Formats: sequence, C-alpha cells, structure tokens
Amino acid sequence: MARKARVKSSTGIYHIIIRGLDMQTVFEEDEDKTAFLKLVHDYKAICGYAVFGYVVMDHHVHLVIREGQNTVSNIMKRIGVKYVARYNAKYAREGQLFHDRFKSEPIESDDYLKTVLRYIHQEPVRTGAVTEISRYPWSSFKEYIDADSLVDTQKVLAIFGKEEAAQRIAFRKYMNEPSEDKCLEACREKIADADLLALLLRLARVKTVEELKRLSKPDRNEMLREVKSLDTTSTWQIAKVSGFSQSVVAKI
Repeated sequence: MARKARVKSSTGIYHIIIRGLDMQTVFEEDEDKTAFLKLVHDYKAICGYAVFGYVVMDHHVHLVIREGQNTVSNIMKRIGVKYVARYNAKYAREGQLFHDRFKSEPIESDDYLKTVLRYIHQEPVRTGAVTEISRYPWSSFKEYIDADSLVDTQKVLAIFGKEEAAQRIAFRKYMNEPSEDKCLEACREKIADADLLALLLRLARVKTVEELKRLSKPDRNEMLREVKSLDTTSTWQIAKVSGFSQSVVAKI
C-alpha cells in the first residue's frame, strides 16, 4: 500500500515527532541529547529552516520548524542519518534506530502555533520527568525565558505582545496553563480509556474507581509506576481515567 502523502502547510511550519523504533531509548545520556540538538543547529545553516520549539525526551523528540529551501522530509532525513551513524558508532550497534517515517502536522495559524508549543513544553510534565516545565533542561522553554541559541524566538514572542518584558511574562503564563491539548496525540496514547481503567483496577486489585482512590499511598504509587513504565499512555490520560490529580501522577 502506498504511503499517504504528508499534509502540506501553507505557512511552511510543522510540528514533527520522531520516535525510537519499538519505543526504544534513543538518547541514553545527556550527551546524546546535546549531540542531537547540535545537529539541528548545524543543519539550520545548511537547510535554511527556522526552529520555533523542541523537546528531547529519552524515546522521542518534538520539533516545531519552518522549512526553508529544503522540505521537512529532507531536513529530518539528514539529521536522522547523521544522528543514527553517531549513535551506532558510540554504542557499537547496527541497523535502524528511529521509525522510518516521522509524524508531522501542519501549523496554519499563530493560535495553533502557541498551542503546539505549550503541548511540547508540557511533555516532560505529562510523562513524569519533572513536575514543572521550567525544570526540564532539554526543551526550548528556557530559550524563550532567558536567551535563545537554537530557537528563533522573535516570531512567537511577538504573538504575546509588543514589549519584550511583557512578551516573556505572557509566554511563561500561557505555557504553564493547565491544558488538555492533544496535538498529534496518536503517536502517544495507544490504549483506550476503558482498557486503561481495566488495567488500573487489575493492578490495584480493586473493582471500582472509588476503591482505587482509597488505596494507601505506597500501593497507589506502586500501581502508577507500573502503568507509567509501559509507555502506552500519558500522565494526562492516567489522571483523567483514575481520578488522581495530574500533579500526583506526574510526581511518581
């Protein structure tokens, strides 16, 4: 069956996700995350694209870029080939590392650009890596708040006002607002709500959500750790289905 063609963006801006093959870890160390971001930086000059946001997790990467003289497919192929060659040499392995086709969605408006950036900046909280987005070192959030090095911040900050100081305040506030954004969500949640609830109840050895919420703290935490380790759901979905707060789930 022929692959479905990518939806083209009239603005040239895309939200992109690349994932490790079969959910494998593709960034074993902080050095690997640094190396990947350096490639994104180096290919900016070669391919002429702009970067509006990113987050690098252990198993996957979100990027928001505006393509230039090269298409997003060409850009991601060049970065991916270079990173895989480095990774394979470092860890003495061979073969494919990423899924052979990255996921992408077009961003056609400033409003959706804001939404996608909030979505990716909140990814470390949803997955439980940190409890506050400002504490995660491998996202573009810090570049918008402090100083940019890889990210082209001016376009996005201009959406939040005319004066620089006010822009950053409004940006921080928006990025930290609780949200139920589900951008390109099919790449993450691979379990239905009903199936997730059944799994939670089975692991907790209870029959109802009410009993689930009465678990002792140690039993609750053990159950949540096991569910989160499966990497088939998100902090947001677990909180929605279980009735526990998102902050409780994120801290486990």
